[in-house]
Amino acid sequence: MATAFEIAGPIAMFRRPYTTTSSVSYPMPPPTAIAGILAGIVGLSNGSEKEADAADYWEGLAGTRVALSILNPIKWYTGTVNFCNIKDPRKNSHIRVKHQFVKNPKYRIYVHGGLEKELRRHLENETFIYTPCLGTAYALAQVKYLGDFPYQPITKDSVYLSSVLPMLPEYNININIAASESLFKVNLPFRLTCQRALCES
Repeated sequence: MATAFEIAGPIAMFRRPYTTTSSVSYPMPPPTAIAGILAGIVGLSNGSEKEADAADYWEGLAGTRVALSILNPIKWYTGTVNFCNIKDPRKNSHIRVKHQFVKNPKYRIYVHGGLEKELRRHLENETFIYTPCLGTAYALAQVKYLGDFPYQPITKDSVYLSSVLPMLPEYNININIAASESLFKVNLPFRLTCQRALCES
């Protein structure tokens, strides 16, 4: 069985870490952001009360497998965000930073194993421990629980796939580009350590 839910909002911002003066977003939540969404819904602590850069919830996600479908077409919106200088307001009281947002995003997330049962209970009862958001804290999200669904065995040599596909070197995957109509490739952060260091992408 796999638990499925949809998450949507007016904007999303999954910041690419290598951008500097302007914040640029990934078109979809990378696995690291999905981990944060799941941990927030069930209330896994990140341990930031002990260390500012802690991400202890990765231990609680052990054994959890996820898949992601992009439901709305990817559209971009660029705006500026005012940041206030709270450390030294006399020097520069505020600064404007350009942000690239995903406009009206909608994704479907499938979860299997690990914290799936606990997640299902929170989704069914709409008891989210932390407010779900699409990347940044001001990109609030609406969550819709869809249910849990059995696995279906693949009996054909080729199948239609409506989810994000990890292009792992150990898999020999052939994609029919002409039949796909829309296709893009992006390098995403895959897994972090409990100190928020990237260990796989």
